[in-house]
Amino acid sequence: MKTNSLKIISTVVVGLFVVGTTLQAQGIDSRTARPPILAKQISKIEAEKKYPPPKGGSYPVAERDPHTSGQQSASIFTSPYPPHQAYDCGKIPHGGLVLDVHTNKVFVRP
Repeated sequence: MKTNSLKIISTVVVGLFVVGTTLQAQGIDSRTARPPILAKQISKIEAEKKYPPPKGGSYPVAERDPHTSGQQSASIFTSPYPPHQAYDCGKIPHGGLVLDVHTNKVFVRP
């Protein structure tokens, strides 16, 4: 009886360890994972007036979020500004300007 219990407990502990290290290696941490924010489109005129582009003269382009999969992955993009929040840009056209609400800076949806 004791050996069966020990085997079961050992299996559970090893399984949790493997799952935990796999998620940590992928950068997925349930304590810090944030759901994507619904992107807010901003017009070019408003963006230039309130949030001028960086010194390069153009706004940086967002990147696809590597942690999403399936149909939703086509519309989830990561802001180029820290803390690199994920935004759901499904209703924003390609090349549209998006306001990062954490930094009050603008980026381009690819």
